[in-house]
Formats: sequence, C-alpha cells, structure tokens
Amino acid sequence: METKKPSLKKNIVNVSVLLALIGFTFYVIFRNSDGFSLKSLGEFVSKIHWPFLAGAFLCMFLNIGCKGLSIGVLSKALGYRKGLRRNYAYASADIYFSAITPSATGGQPASAYYMVKDGIPISHTTAILSVNLLMYTASLMALSLLTFIVRPKLFITIDSWIVKVCIIVGLAVQLLFLSVYVMIMISEKVVITIATWLVKLAALVRIVKDKEEYIGRIEGSVRRFKASVMLLSHNKKALLGSFLCNFIERIVYISIGVLVFYGALYNIPELAGVKISVVDIYALEAFCWFGAYCVPLPGAVGASEAIFNNVFKMVIANVVLLDSTMVITRGINFYISFLFAGTVTLVHHIHVHFFTKSEPSGG
Repeated sequence: METKKPSLKKNIVNVSVLLALIGFTFYVIFRNSDGFSLKSLGEFVSKIHWPFLAGAFLCMFLNIGCKGLSIGVLSKALGYRKGLRRNYAYASADIYFSAITPSATGGQPASAYYMVKDGIPISHTTAILSVNLLMYTASLMALSLLTFIVRPKLFITIDSWIVKVCIIVGLAVQLLFLSVYVMIMISEKVVITIATWLVKLAALVRIVKDKEEYIGRIEGSVRRFKASVMLLSHNKKALLGSFLCNFIERIVYISIGVLVFYGALYNIPELAGVKISVVDIYALEAFCWFGAYCVPLPGAVGASEAIFNNVFKMVIANVVLLDSTMVITRGINFYISFLFAGTVTLVHHIHVHFFTKSEPSGG
C-alpha cells in the first residue's frame, strides 16, 4: 500500500472535479424542480424539529468515530494504542480522500500515510486497513441481506428499473470483492491464476498493453493482502470488534436520513399524512446507499441525489419537500461530513508536520 504524502496539486484537481460535479448536480436540481429554491430550502430547515436535526449531526460525527474505533480495535490487537484523537484523524483522512477520488480509491492510502507517520510499520498499517476493508465489505453484505429479508416488497415497489439495476449492480460488485477476499484466504494461487488468465485475455484484445507488469502487480497485491489478514486472523475478538464497528457505522450513517425525515414529519403539515414505519425508512435509506455503489464518481455525486429522489418519491409526493429532504440528508451525510473530515485531516496534517516528530515506523 502506498504511503506517499498527499499531493497538494492532485488534491486541488480532485476537489475541483468534485466541486464541478456538485455544481452541475445542483444546477439540474434547481432547474428541474418547480418551486424549489434556496428560500424554500431555508423554510424547510427552519421547520425541522431541532432535536432530530441535532441527532442527524451527531450521527455524522459518530459515523467517522465508528470507523476510527474499528481502526483502533485492530491497531490495539497489533500492539498500537494511538488514542481516540489519532484514530479519528485516520478515519477522517479516509472519508475525505475517498470523497474526492473516483471509486473512493484515495481513502486508504491517505490513512496509511498518517498511520506510518505516527510510527505504525507499513506492514502492520497494511494489515489494519486491509482487515478493516474486509470487515467493511462483510458488514455491507450483512446489512443488505438483512434489508432484503426484512423488507423485500419495498425493493419491488421502487418504480424505476434504473434504480433497481443500480442497487443490484452496486451490491453485486461488493459481493464480488468479498468473494475475492475470501478466495484469497482459501487459496491465493487460484485467485492469481484466474487474474492472470483475465489479464492475458485483456492483452489479447489490446485492453492491457504490458501484461507482465499487471500480472506482477496483481500477484504482489494478493500476497500482501493475505499476509496482512494472517497477521490478525488469530485474534477473533479484534475481528468481531471491527465487524461490529463497521456494521454500527453503516446503521449510524443511514440514521442521518431517517432523522431528517422524521424531523420534517414532526413539524411540517404537508407531511402529516405520511404513514410509514421507521423500519421502512431505514430500508429505503439503505437501498439508496446500496445503489450509490454502482457509480464510480467521487462521492457518487449526482447519482446519489437521483437515486434518493426516485426511491423516496413513493413516500413524499410534494416535489419541493422531496428535494429539500434529499438536499439536507445529502448535505449532512456527505457534503458537510466531507468538509468536516477535510478540516480534521488538515489539522492533523499540520500537527504531524509542524508540531511533532515522526516516530520510527520500522518495516
């Protein structure tokens, strides 16, 4: 895993792309929504019952905290006690850089950089983040299975086949990742053989130019991943702790939208007639989150908003209220969360580079 210092130039480019996507998304929202404006959004916010809104912001902070707690549990299992503040900073770096890079590819390298700077050897840093990724994916699949078992009819009632395809593809991709992780643990040779065959096939149709380089990188990644997981595989308590932290993290994340919805339902007369259980709202929020995984854009910006509106229009008929609910939900669980995580990362970066000496990181 790379531990290079985050590039300022690359960071600026990534943020600029993200801002462009955000700008285009909101242009489309304001253009296509009759009656929706900054004024109507402000009125909507003022009517949300404030304890629910405060709870949504609390969940935003706790979401990052759960990720940090998982990293802390795994770090402790390898003998590193970095404390809540540092673990929170590692999680913030993951969330911030995941938000500005396609398919969230920048999150783990950023976390790894700060962990190594804090004295955790690269081999152990890779182990911690690899196992955390494995447990994150496992918790996602567990939650998706639970959602489909508890509320299968809700998925059927979504009237957009595009959204249904996004949900299925998003979960299928994550299931594929989890399957590969499990196969690596059973037999890395089988995974390398299959991957080598696929690379050779891609080279045959000229998708891949240097097949030997690709095969070498795949072999290295597979062996590093297995070695990383093996470092922690004996500690069942840490693995279970990481899984539970990741599962709770997902519940807390989904709770942001649930609290915004019920905060609006509590005070806004136009929503007084909406009759839906809290389990149904959790399920609908989960479906929105699952669908976003099929879009490799930074933060799934644009796609997440569209999926939310298509899913929740079966609950909120008023377009202005629907758009307002979506904007506030996404505002807290992504836009404000992204800014907050970026601020925490910046403060930690300054602290690491200007106020502390790097600890030896070893091998």
